Amino acid sequence: MKFQKSFGGREKYKSVKYKKDLVSDCVIRAISIGLDQDYKQTFKELLDLSWEMLNLPNSWKCVEEYLTRKGWTKNKPMRNSRNRKLKVGQFPMDGVYLIQINGHFTCLKDGVLLDTWDCRRSSANSYYTNQNK
Repeated sequence: MKFQKSFGGREKYKSVKYKKDLVSDCVIRAISIGLDQDYKQTFKELLDLSWEMLNLPNSWKCVEEYLTRKGWTKNKPMRNSRNRKLKVGQFPMDGVYLIQINGHFTCLKDGVLLDTWDCRRSSANSYYTNQNK
């Protein structure tokens, strides 16, 4: 599996050059990449849904509802033969996965981890799939 640094399209709208430019937007970045949609569109749709639900746009309840409405299914963690959770780097190489790890959300697309940092060694708590992707 490869790692490719990606800001999910945020770089079109806001600086990503310095560490101070990090904005804790992993949910928006990962979803934008996974859905092949514009960063601002994803951000706006999450904000609208969060307003509707009276929840924060990066809360797991809001994220789960958003992805469900977009046709994604939440899955329990994949496990190895010793019943341990798979690491992000152990996921299948085909398809698109939106993966929840401790305090972070990332996107794996056709064997390439697209994120601002390499989290391949992190255990995947749950993940989302879409049959159309």
